[in-house]
Amino acid sequence: MERLTNCEFIIDILEIENISSTSQCFEIIFSTTDRKKYKFVFERVWDMRYSLETTNVDRFYEFYKNLPEGHVKSCIYIVENSEYIKYFDSQVYGIYPTDELTHYIIGDQTDTLLDILACYHKPVLVPLP
Repeated sequence: MERLTNCEFIIDILEIENISSTSQCFEIIFSTTDRKKYKFVFERVWDMRYSLETTNVDRFYEFYKNLPEGHVKSCIYIVENSEYIKYFDSQVYGIYPTDELTHYIIGDQTDTLLDILACYHKPVLVPLP
């Protein structure tokens, strides 16, 4: 069963405002509930899915029901035992090593949900003016 764990960033995202990419690098610009702007930079992104959170109600019910004690509700998590990584692995037929992939979930309060598979590098959080 998939399980959420806290990422190193505990952030309350109000709205994801822009998603851009170049090759394997993704940048996500967002505003927080305290009116600050930031950018997440993900390098070596191998796959990304975008959906509306309302289509994931059952998924998040199970995630939040099984959050270990001490975990803080945030807008970015790491997914352990990820079904998405297993699916991706079956699609690449061993061409790419998937043992170094990390599955991140990022959501905002306007029902945007991003699933990101990144390899080797942790995301970088950049404050914006």
